[in-house]
Amino acid sequence: MSSWHERFAAGVDKQVRDAEQGGAFEDNPLSGKPLPGDGQPYREDWWLAELAAREGVGVHALPLPLALRREAQDLRKGLVEGRRAAGEASLRAAIADYEGRADVARRTPQPGPSVVIPRVDADEAVAVWREGGSRRPQ
Repeated sequence: MSSWHERFAAGVDKQVRDAEQGGAFEDNPLSGKPLPGDGQPYREDWWLAELAAREGVGVHALPLPLALRREAQDLRKGLVEGRRAAGEASLRAAIADYEGRADVARRTPQPGPSVVIPRVDADEAVAVWREGGSRRPQ
């Protein structure tokens, strides 16, 4: 006589076989590919990182003052939207846009702790961009 565990496993195997025969797994985008994150160390907040990536939250998950500080750091390195600026004009335009949004944020009360929103010197950022980002901004 078989044990309860063996009968349960056999029932599960039968359900999987029936689903395979019915075509339930044919449109699975992960079919034949390793599971995402396989080989990575386990993180308790894996679902949160996956949600942020899936929803495309990115920098918008940060409060406005912190997002502006992060953007200022990138602009000082000659980066626009996380990539090296295509040209001097695009970098200067991004800095002008940043300065306008930063000025509005400085004049508006922000929730949370007080955070200094820095200014970005366009000439210094362009100099760093011309050097290929090898020079550290001041």
